[in-house]
Amino acid sequence: MKPEQDIAVKQPARKDSPFARSAREPQLWTSSKSVSDLLQSLPDKPARCVARAPGRLDVMGGIAEYTGALVLTLPIAEHSYVVVQLRNDDTIVVDPTGKGSSDGHRPTVFEISQLYTAKGVPVDADGARKQAAGLDETTWCVLGALLEALRSGVIPELSGGLSVAVGSAGGSAGDSARGSGLAGATLAAVASACDLTLDPQSAVAVCQRVENDWLDWPIGAADAVCVLNGEPDALMQLQCDSYNIAGATMLPDELAIIGIDCGNCREDAREKYRRVRTATFMGQLLVDRIINYDGGNCQWWDGHLSRISVNDFVERFRDRIPTRMKGKDFVGRFGETGDALTMIDPDYVYKIRSRTEHHIYEHARARQFVECLSRAARTGDDRALVEAGELMYGSHWSYGQRCGLGDVRTDAVVSLLRGRGVENDIYGAKISGRGCGGFVAVFMRATDRAMSAVEDALQALQAKTGHQTGVIRSSCAGVLLTGAQQL
Repeated sequence: MKPEQDIAVKQPARKDSPFARSAREPQLWTSSKSVSDLLQSLPDKPARCVARAPGRLDVMGGIAEYTGALVLTLPIAEHSYVVVQLRNDDTIVVDPTGKGSSDGHRPTVFEISQLYTAKGVPVDADGARKQAAGLDETTWCVLGALLEALRSGVIPELSGGLSVAVGSAGGSAGDSARGSGLAGATLAAVASACDLTLDPQSAVAVCQRVENDWLDWPIGAADAVCVLNGEPDALMQLQCDSYNIAGATMLPDELAIIGIDCGNCREDAREKYRRVRTATFMGQLLVDRIINYDGGNCQWWDGHLSRISVNDFVERFRDRIPTRMKGKDFVGRFGETGDALTMIDPDYVYKIRSRTEHHIYEHARARQFVECLSRAARTGDDRALVEAGELMYGSHWSYGQRCGLGDVRTDAVVSLLRGRGVENDIYGAKISGRGCGGFVAVFMRATDRAMSAVEDALQALQAKTGHQTGVIRSSCAGVLLTGAQQL
């Protein structure tokens, strides 16, 4: 997947700036300490292949991806490394810590025959669970990537076997697309070791299936597209009705988007996310019923909520969608939603209207955000930047109030930043990605004053709550752009 258009790239910031742009060309990063540590757990020969996949910062759009919205996303410097080495003993060895047995965790060993059914078909996630219950999440991601690649033909075979060592740089809490990143880095490293060429769309599909089937996150493909294809320091515009990259916007040097890792993710995050998704698809089904009932020319309607404008939703649909409904009552009247990744819980009361409403408004906010950046670049009017920031605050509020995907710690960070405001060069902030904790995206000027305000806010949070946070200022390219390197 290639962006259909690129906005002109300005000259990079001075090298000593804390906001200096990442290099646009693939970097020689295999000499870093992170990779050097991984290599200690593998023998020198045969050749080893290493791939790096970035995390992802959701700037606007977020969960509205699964209703076809525009999603704006940025690959971040937090990343996962995967080192792969071919074997000749028909085993797969996965070291999730990259430290061999020195940290007390023994690598997991699979016979290649364990990866296939009696009929010679690579096992799926359910089959793997029966054979390998209790694996850590990192090993599970690697195994999922290998098996989904085998099942789809992305990798034809793994004759002889593999050693796989995994490492990371940065935090791992919350939503930074780590599952997609591990899967993508595994695919890239294995493909390089086996002298294969990865098809970008097939790689995206494998990464999404790892998230959906192996990690039980009912998300779309935005994470995978970003970690595989994201450009450094570029705001990717992903149209999620087709998952086409509609553009890659380079922020001007005077602006920055940074990530704050709040170091937490609520234990009930998956369940909350799933229930929000289910309620949204309930609303989408009702919108479809209303459109068909009203009749008329409906050629514009293709089943995506992103097709409905805010005005049309308010005037035509909002009051005809129930505020809440018990699952069994909904199924009794309307049937299942048709969403393959969720099922309606008969005893749960779903808040249908507010969840549906979020998706309508979020798509509009994402489009307006891009328009604001374009207007600011064209006219130099700072009011457009202030408007863009307010859209982020609106998105954050909607995550918490309309969707119930908020979090006390991320709320506190956003509140502290908003209190410091435009006078300190901070325009906007919002919870990122799947909600329920994790990352906060911050839109600001690339100035020392703005960074001081951010640090001051985070120090105030730590003094009040004892919680520490991490700041991510830089970006790196997606794994398919960087490519794997042989050592």
